[in-house]
Amino acid sequence: MENIMEVEKLWTREFIFSCLSNLFVFMSMYFLLPILPLFITEVFAGDKGQVGYVFGIFAFAGVIIRPVAGYLLDVMGRKPIAWISISCLFLAMLSYNWMTSLLLLLILRGIHGVCWGVSTTSLATLVTDSIPLKQRGEGIGYYGLSISVAMFIGPILGLDILRYFGYSISFYLGTGLVAIALFCLFALKRQEVYPVSNEKHKGMLEKKVLSYALLVFFLSLLYSGILSFIVLFAKEISIENSEVYFLANALTLVVSRPYAGRVLDKKGPIKIMCIGFLTLFATFICLFFAESYFLFIMSALLLGIGFGIVHSTAITLAINKVDASRRGVVNGTILTAFDLGVGIGSMLLGVLSNYAGLKIMYLVSGFMVLIPFSIFYVTHMIKNKETVVDGKIKVSGKVPSKEEIKTMLKQE
Repeated sequence: MENIMEVEKLWTREFIFSCLSNLFVFMSMYFLLPILPLFITEVFAGDKGQVGYVFGIFAFAGVIIRPVAGYLLDVMGRKPIAWISISCLFLAMLSYNWMTSLLLLLILRGIHGVCWGVSTTSLATLVTDSIPLKQRGEGIGYYGLSISVAMFIGPILGLDILRYFGYSISFYLGTGLVAIALFCLFALKRQEVYPVSNEKHKGMLEKKVLSYALLVFFLSLLYSGILSFIVLFAKEISIENSEVYFLANALTLVVSRPYAGRVLDKKGPIKIMCIGFLTLFATFICLFFAESYFLFIMSALLLGIGFGIVHSTAITLAINKVDASRRGVVNGTILTAFDLGVGIGSMLLGVLSNYAGLKIMYLVSGFMVLIPFSIFYVTHMIKNKETVVDGKIKVSGKVPSKEEIKTMLKQE
C-alpha cells in the first residue's frame, strides 16, 4: 500500500468522486424504497407484515456486516473493498428482475443488505481519507449532504419511473445508478492508508468512539419517529401533500451540514452542538403543537438544521479520535449505531404512539433530546475540554494550524 499524505485542499478529485459515488449508491437505495412495498403487494399479493420482513432483513443484514466491513477496510485497504462491495451491489440490484417468490425476495434482500452495509461503510472511509485535517468538519458536512440529496431525489424518481415504465425498467434504472457509482471509482488514485500501528487489529468496534456511537444511536432513534410516522401524523392533522415536509427538511439540511462543519473547524464543537440540540428539541415541540401547515413546515426546517448539525459534528469528532489506520472501524461503529437506532426507534416509538398517540410521542421525543445532549455534555463540556485530532494531537477549541501540527508531531 502507498502511504497517503495529508491532503492540502478539500475539493480534490478523490473527494468529489468519492462523494458522487456515495450519492448514487444512496440514491439507488432510496429509489427502491417506495417501489418495494408496491412490488410485494401487487406482484406477490403480500401483506403489510411481509413488507416489514422484507425491509427488516435488509436493515438487520446491514447492522451485522458493518463492523466486519470496517475491520476489513483497515486490514485489506479501502479501494479493494469498495470495488468488490459495489460490484456485488450492482448484481443484487439487477437480480430484482428475476424474483419469482417472496422467499427468493427475502434471500435477495439479505444479500442486498450485506452489500449495502459494506459499500456505504467503504465509501464513508474513502471520503474521510480524502479530507484535509483543517477542513474535516466541512468535508464531512458535504459528504452528509450527498446522502440528504439522495434521500430527497431517490423516492420521487423511483415513483415517477414506476408510474410510467413499470417494475422491470425501474429495477434496471436502479441498477444503472449503482453502475454510475462504480464508474466514479475509476477516478480515484491508487492511494491507500498505510498501517501506522498494530492498533487496527484490536477488534471490529472502536472503543474510543463509543460515546459518539451512543449519541448517534439516540439521534437516529429520534429521527426514526419522523421517518416512520410523519406521513400518518400529517393525515391526522388534515395536511395533504405530506412530502413537502421532506422537501423543507432537505432545504435546511443542504445549508446546515457544511455550515456546521465550517464552524466546528474554526471554533470547536460546543457552541454549534448546543444550537443543534436546541433546534432538535424545538422540532418535536412544533410537531406537538402543530394543527396547520405553519408549525408542520417549521418543524421540518428545524429538523434539517438540528439533525444536520448534530449528525455531521458527531461523525467528525469520532473520526478525529483515531489515526488514519482505524477510520474504517470508526465508520463501521458509527453507521452500525445509526442503523440500530432507526430500527429500534421505529419499534419503540410505534408502541408509544399506539398507546398515547402521535402528538404525545413527539412530545416525549422532544424531551428525549436530553439524552444525547447529556452524553455530549459529559464527554465534551466536562470531561474532555480538549479536542483529539487523528488520535494523537490534543488542542483546545479549533483545529490547529499546519505549523502547530508539525511542531506537536516533532515533540512526540
